[in-house]
Amino acid sequence: MEEEKFSINGVFQKSKEYINTRLKLLKLGLVERSSRLIASLIVDGVKTILALFVIFFLSLALGFYLSEVLGSSSLGFLATGGIFVLLIVLVSAFEPRLERIFMNLSIKRFLQKWNDEIDEDDEEGKQD
Repeated sequence: MEEEKFSINGVFQKSKEYINTRLKLLKLGLVERSSRLIASLIVDGVKTILALFVIFFLSLALGFYLSEVLGSSSLGFLATGGIFVLLIVLVSAFEPRLERIFMNLSIKRFLQKWNDEIDEDDEEGKQD
């Protein structure tokens, strides 16, 4: 068997390959995490749009129902509009508190999606 001789050029070459490999791995990890976050944002956006449609149709139904109860279409929809104005006033009154709550929830969700890969790797390691 031949003994491998120590060479500075070999060490530099292996170090360069190692650094390049680590950079590629870092880029791939960043792409994976970013794509997971973007996908999560898209899904949340779709859910928000669908929720707005539901609220729209429910408010129409409430307007028609209150129209029958009050005996006037304009009064029914005016009452529905009044309910939404009341909701806007309530949200405005509790705005700082609601901002903190939603900010904390979004940070938790962001970090959960960002660290999701790490959790998957831990689970795979436990199964081996």
